[in-house]
Amino acid sequence: MVLSIAVPNKGRLSGKAINILNKIGFGIPEDPGRTLMVDVGKGRYRVLFARTDDIPEFVETGVADVGITGLDILMEAGRDVAQLMPLDFGKCRLVLAAPDECAVKSPKEVKNGMKVATSFPNITRDYFKKLKKRIEIIPMTGATELAPQIGIADLITDLTETGSTLKMNHLREITTILKSEAVLIANKSSIKAKRGEVNEMRSAIASVLNAKRKRYVMANIPKKALKDLTNVLPGITGPTVMNIIGRDDVVAVHSVVSEEEVNGIITVLKSIGATGILVLPIERLIS
Repeated sequence: MVLSIAVPNKGRLSGKAINILNKIGFGIPEDPGRTLMVDVGKGRYRVLFARTDDIPEFVETGVADVGITGLDILMEAGRDVAQLMPLDFGKCRLVLAAPDECAVKSPKEVKNGMKVATSFPNITRDYFKKLKKRIEIIPMTGATELAPQIGIADLITDLTETGSTLKMNHLREITTILKSEAVLIANKSSIKAKRGEVNEMRSAIASVLNAKRKRYVMANIPKKALKDLTNVLPGITGPTVMNIIGRDDVVAVHSVVSEEEVNGIITVLKSIGATGILVLPIERLIS
C-alpha cells in the first residue's frame, strides 16, 4: 500500500521536516517550490506539500495517512488524530504576555473582561476557561505584539523561542501556556489499515532521532587497560572489543556515546594509552 505523508511546504518547520524524511531515504527536494506532490521510495510513499495549518485536517480526513506539523497548530485545530511521536525540532512556547507597564504579574491577576489578542483563539480560550476567567478574544493572524501598543488588547498570547521579540516590543512573559515542537501525527483509520507501513515510517524516523546526539567512537587500547574500559565507554550494551591482526598487546574498541560526552571520553581514553581515536557521526540508530 502507498503511504501518504503531508509535510509543510514552507515556514519554520518545512526544511527540517524534509530533512528528516531525506535521512530515511526519501530524496525529496529541500525546497519544494510549487511542487504539490511527489512519489518516492519506488512508489511506496507519496509526499504531499501543504500549509502547516492544513495538515491536521488532511490527516484527520484521510487525505494523508501521516503528517508533520506543530503541536501548537494541532492543539489549536482540535482535530481527531493520533500523535505518534515528538520530532525534536521546531521547539517554541505559546506564552501569555503583557505590556511592561501592565499591573498583571500572573494569570490569576487577569481580570474578567480583559482583551487578549492571539493567533490561537481556541487554545487561549480553553486556557482561561480552566482558570474560570472570562476574557474577550481578539483574533489576529500576525503581528500580535502590536495589539497592546495600538490599544486593541490588554494582553497577548503568542509563540516565542527566546522571548527576544517580546522584549523588543516592550512585552514581558507572564506564563507559558503550551510547550510546542514538531510532531508526527497519523490518521486513526490508517494506523489500522496500514499498520505495517505506519510502523515502518515511525521506526525509521525514530532511528534518525536516536542517532541525532550520538557519536561512534573507535580507538586502539592496550589490553592491560581493558579493566578501566566499561566506565569510559559504556556504549549501548557495552563496548565492542576486537582483536587486531599482528598485535597481542592492543585491541580495537568501538562504542556509541552521547555527543556531549565525547570530549571528556577522548581525554580519558588518551590517559589510559588509547591511540588512533576516531569520532564519527551516526546516520541512524535502531535500538
